[in-house]
Amino acid sequence: MPNAETNDLSERELDILKLVATGASNKEIAQRLFISSNTVKVHLRNIFTKIGVTSRTEAAMFAVRSGIAETASPQLIVQSDDLELQVNPTLALPDAHSLSDTIKNKLYIRYFGLLGILIILVISSILYIRSNNIQAVTAIPPTTTPRVQWFELSGLPTPRQGLAVTNYENQIYAIGGETNAGISNIVESYDPQTNTWNIHSTKPTAVTDIHAAVIGGLIYIPGGRLASGIPTNITEIYDPRSNEWSTGSPLPIPLSAYALTVFEGRIYIFGGWNGSQEVNKAYEYEPHSELWSELPAMPTARSFAGAVTVGGKIYVIGGWNGNQALTVNEVYLPDLSSGSSHWTQASRLPAGRYGMAIANLADIIFLIGGKGSDDKLAVIALSPEEPNWGQIEAPLQSGWSFLGALTIGTRLYLLGGSTDEGLSNQMWYYQVIFTITLPIIH
Repeated sequence: MPNAETNDLSERELDILKLVATGASNKEIAQRLFISSNTVKVHLRNIFTKIGVTSRTEAAMFAVRSGIAETASPQLIVQSDDLELQVNPTLALPDAHSLSDTIKNKLYIRYFGLLGILIILVISSILYIRSNNIQAVTAIPPTTTPRVQWFELSGLPTPRQGLAVTNYENQIYAIGGETNAGISNIVESYDPQTNTWNIHSTKPTAVTDIHAAVIGGLIYIPGGRLASGIPTNITEIYDPRSNEWSTGSPLPIPLSAYALTVFEGRIYIFGGWNGSQEVNKAYEYEPHSELWSELPAMPTARSFAGAVTVGGKIYVIGGWNGNQALTVNEVYLPDLSSGSSHWTQASRLPAGRYGMAIANLADIIFLIGGKGSDDKLAVIALSPEEPNWGQIEAPLQSGWSFLGALTIGTRLYLLGGSTDEGLSNQMWYYQVIFTITLPIIH
């Protein structure tokens, strides 16, 4: 049974520690628990601190000794600047409670002897690879120096604004929105490999001013503004594998123009327009129970804000309060215990803005376009560790708002929206991270 040393571990941390003991990689743990790999890394750092270990192998042994896991198949991960190699030994230790200390010690010695051999093999492989080439990965930070890093792609078949965009298996999905013909239910997907678009089953309910979330292979679209001009509380779910739609649990109240993000396999919605005013409501959706629950309200009521998750925190940025564009940047802390303050403040925007797109890549927040008091700052970025926002060259020099943004790999994609010339079908990507291979000359 778990002992006193494990009392400080949360239920989520215990789940992760059990999976670590089976030899599961960060990616496999993320898939099993419907959370991101970055979130797994954050939890692992907390787990290591709480139980006093420095490696996955030590954590796996701790899980066995404390009774959290019956057997362990620790995973050896060797990282270098060039690559990450993973070795998953099949050796499993018997139940720690059924062995004498002498036998356990012999098993540990034999086990770590095998790991030593594996380490030598992996290091030899790294040295061999390095003798042939060097691979450097460099993140491009926000800068005021112009860089030609934007590339235009095949545009949306249907120009529209207020659409929901998301990524499923490296395919970009564009859903709903407002076209020149009115509120739409069209569903189109883009394949970056072939630079082509495909059309899929239409959404049952046509809506605009929406966002999408992917959890467990399904695309969730809550709420939105109907053709009648009023918001709805309906939640509709698209299965890309079967190309079919279904109906999920409705929002507690009708909402459009909300901010949305995903954290640890749950959907978080902040603010929005309820048909008569901007609200400060916040909701969480748990897919397994199919239930929405109300969270502590935002300090600031607003619509058309942006929400993004970075390092276990949810940033809700900018928005429209019914009278003006806002500079607020309020941070929600979902892991705090009850009774604590869930909301804090972060670096405010340089100027008020709403109707923009927002994305996180390499733990940098990118905010693109929008309407506000200073349209010259078309693309800005913030590292949460820095106090100020930086400016990045924009692909379009004219105003660009109510567009969609998402990331795939090392690229930031922008599509749709509205410009000074009207509804847009344009699509661009920004190369945020470069991978450069430098051959060694013998």
